Amino acid sequence: MKHLERIFINVDTWPWSVILRVALGLLIPPMFRALSGSSDAAWIPLILFVGLLVALRVVPAVLRHVLPFSANAKEIWAVRRNIAKLHDSYQWQKLFWIGLGLLPYAFIGNGLSNGELVVMLFCVIGGSLGLLFWSKVDAKPATQ
Repeated sequence: MKHLERIFINVDTWPWSVILRVALGLLIPPMFRALSGSSDAAWIPLILFVGLLVALRVVPAVLRHVLPFSANAKEIWAVRRNIAKLHDSYQWQKLFWIGLGLLPYAFIGNGLSNGELVVMLFCVIGGSLGLLFWSKVDAKPATQ
């Protein structure tokens, strides 16, 4: 496997996946505020967040299709996608880390707008449930 492939594969492993998702959460308020022109409309962060979630699914799929990755790298990603399809909680727990990145904005500076607060609460609460359910799935022994 090439060095670049290892980086892309390791991005979705502990602790890098957590670090990157928290960093993404930290970037959301300034990024959304820049895109919305600092509008106070509560629905704008919600729409931008849905767009971000779509981009987080589409961009990697396009990159996997366009870039010449090895069969080994494609197999690793296929296994991960199958786990995600089998266990919704695996996807939900990712939101927890994004919400954790948003959390500091609730306490510092100007805080979060109403829409950003809804996004943060959705991520933290939904992601916490995902972590809870994923830990139960992860603890079960594999049966054949």
